[in-house]
Amino acid sequence: MVSAMKIFYLKLAAILILAYLFYGCSETTESTNAGKRYVYFFDGTAYNPDGLKFLVSHNLVTGEEKGISRSTYEYLSGISKSGAFVFPNESDFLYSWLFSSDGTRLPISIPQSQDSKMEYYVYPFPGMQICYENNRIAYFVSYTNYENSEFPWAGKPKLVLLDYPQSISKIVELDAVCKLAIQDTSINYIAPFGDNFFLSNDGTKVWFLLSAYNITGPVDWNDIANKAFYIFEYSNGQVTLKCNTLPNPIIKLLGADYLNEKIFAAKRLINDTLVIAFDKYNDSISINIPYENFSNPEQFAKEKSEMAGWTDNGIAIYDLTTMTVKQSIINWSRIDSLYPGLAHQKNKRLSISPDAEYISFALPLKYSDYNYDLFVIKRDGSEFKRILKNSSVGIPVISCVIE
Repeated sequence: MVSAMKIFYLKLAAILILAYLFYGCSETTESTNAGKRYVYFFDGTAYNPDGLKFLVSHNLVTGEEKGISRSTYEYLSGISKSGAFVFPNESDFLYSWLFSSDGTRLPISIPQSQDSKMEYYVYPFPGMQICYENNRIAYFVSYTNYENSEFPWAGKPKLVLLDYPQSISKIVELDAVCKLAIQDTSINYIAPFGDNFFLSNDGTKVWFLLSAYNITGPVDWNDIANKAFYIFEYSNGQVTLKCNTLPNPIIKLLGADYLNEKIFAAKRLINDTLVIAFDKYNDSISINIPYENFSNPEQFAKEKSEMAGWTDNGIAIYDLTTMTVKQSIINWSRIDSLYPGLAHQKNKRLSISPDAEYISFALPLKYSDYNYDLFVIKRDGSEFKRILKNSSVGIPVISCVIE
């Protein structure tokens, strides 16, 4: 009798374990993490003649979607530990909103000039960034005389560091210090370059790319002679030259290993593009991951030395200390079996959460370059689901767990 009861309980335990494995790893299982976790993205399904897109939050726990704003631009900053991020004002891309995890929106303050002829102009690119730990926001402005300037961004660039809880801004002069560091007397115009720049997790350091030009006579933007691209670092109140890239210029900042303060950049060669990394000591090394596997800064986890990247087989997590594939997340065959009709395309719509637990990515429909399906998946391969279908979607941003 005792033996029969043992067999009964063993069978019952086996059934429960199998049920857990089946349902716990199914394609639609919801997250069991405490707190809330969101994916933020621009949704272009509500198309209108003005090209407006709706900024949406998607709760990974409940699946609830909520509209936040609408905008004609897709820019969305990385998210801070508190759940705050930056996105453009829907009426004017020169100004931005800070969105907090409690649902409030606050306008980001812009420096005001004391000279009536001068004004601060916010560079639309590379946009604004928020640091992960301390809620410090950084962006670039041009201090411009509108009466004498043909273009508003043709003034002297400055870096603005905003401590938004205290509403205190620090303005860092770039023009003079950068010209001195470059030591080229023919350069008379400097401006921020590229789509991306990065803040250290605590917000005390900023890494950015500057372009240096020689402009003589009337400004003709089609005939500007490109002198060089330079990586600069702001730290401890000082701006220093981190890398002079002649004769093979840096063309793009790709992302950062935030824990080790290592910056990844793309360097143009004659017939190829090389990925290089700069560590905190300014030493540079070549990276053995192809350039095409990098797409945007949201690939890089803020809390771990890891990134999500495209591979020939699908999506994987890379270890940034060894620069090797650490874990395969999902392959094309699994995607095809569950969601047929999607193109196998490496694109910029790939993101990882700060703790590297969730990945979000979008794939276009076959024979379509504009409409995408947006997905989320846990790093162990579970909770794979589509959260947006057939939309002109921007780069998704995944939050940490917000209590």
